[in-house]
Amino acid sequence: MLSRKDFSATVLTALAVLVFFATHEGWDVWLIGDSHRWAAGTIFALGALTCGLGSPSKGAVTKLLAVLGALALAILAIASGSLTPLSLLVVDIVLLWAASSLRHAAHVPHQPHAA
Repeated sequence: MLSRKDFSATVLTALAVLVFFATHEGWDVWLIGDSHRWAAGTIFALGALTCGLGSPSKGAVTKLLAVLGALALAILAIASGSLTPLSLLVVDIVLLWAASSLRHAAHVPHQPHAA
């Protein structure tokens, strides 16, 4: 069942993709300009906000590995200023969002049986 958190995560993920396209196409938007480094920082912040919407008790190891992977890609993207690690960061965020949304959509709440 999808919730408001899922909707918020969808919006944040869409913004991360939009930021990527803005820097890739050189749209020169506020905050990002034409800098791949600023875009990487912004995308990482959006991804961190999206991840923060999750439940810490569910899949803690998976979430930790995902955050460390995204952190490594963000550091690489900021350090290099290259579009390759930046695009991998966006792909990572989108895949995490998709997996989470599919898991939530497929979850059926437990109905107790009458005795």
